[in-house]
Amino acid sequence: MMTMYMTPYHRRARRFYPGDRVVRNLNNIHSDVHVPVDVKDENESFVISAIVPGLSPDDVNIEIINNTLTISGEFVNEIDENETFLRNECPSGSFRRTLRFPTKLEASKAEAKLENGILTLDIPKVAEALPKSIKVKAA
Repeated sequence: MMTMYMTPYHRRARRFYPGDRVVRNLNNIHSDVHVPVDVKDENESFVISAIVPGLSPDDVNIEIINNTLTISGEFVNEIDENETFLRNECPSGSFRRTLRFPTKLEASKAEAKLENGILTLDIPKVAEALPKSIKVKAA
């Protein structure tokens, strides 16, 4: 059984109970704000979608090294300390998501676009990592 504690500002550490068969490093989350991502493995590339509402393209940093993708940035939510909220769930603070892929990525051919709060990355696989088919000739 796993319990996740939520605060109005960010997710808190997960509590694990003895006997759980849960991987300790869940999705490599290491930031105050959780940015959800979807990853699709297409034939020649990976397509990644991340929800980053309210950010401009200049607010998002993308880094690709070998088979690792890192998306980072910061949500700025200007809140006056004297304000009282009944509920405050808008993201505020920095985020960083690191994803590892089973094959090397072609960083020079990667494309990114940010539209309506959704960051979409199309990152091709390195050519040597793509599956190759061999035609068999009849003798």
